[in-house]
Amino acid sequence: MRDEALITGLLAKREELTRENAELRERMAILSNDIEAIDRVLDACGFKGELEGKTPRAARIVLFYRNELRDYLLAELRKSPDPLTARQLACLVCQTEGKDSSDRRLITDVTRRVGSALRKMRASRMIEGQRTQAGQVWRVTAGQRLHHADA
Repeated sequence: MRDEALITGLLAKREELTRENAELRERMAILSNDIEAIDRVLDACGFKGELEGKTPRAARIVLFYRNELRDYLLAELRKSPDPLTARQLACLVCQTEGKDSSDRRLITDVTRRVGSALRKMRASRMIEGQRTQAGQVWRVTAGQRLHHADA
């Protein structure tokens, strides 16, 4: 009985700390973006002085290696009966990789990469895009569906 109360209390505390950690990361991301925006304006205005606390941009997070993202996106589009947006696909990527899909900065970064990959795939005629009220949606071309069925 005592262990159950301890476990329940620890789980509650862990959830509280996790929520606070996510809020702080979001706040830090916002502040970092604001500082970068001010730095860009200072550069555009011709400021040449040394900026205190200027940090280099964070390293890119490698989620997929060569052609893995393309293959993953094709597989997800083939599985889905409905066309998907780049953001929906980015959320699937984050879930697959075990990343926090509530992290807006991460989702924005992954959505940008997914969108870029989708446009390249469209240029190769692997997929097709369509503007809808929901935004740009993507689906595999009929040839890609048939090609996949043969494999």
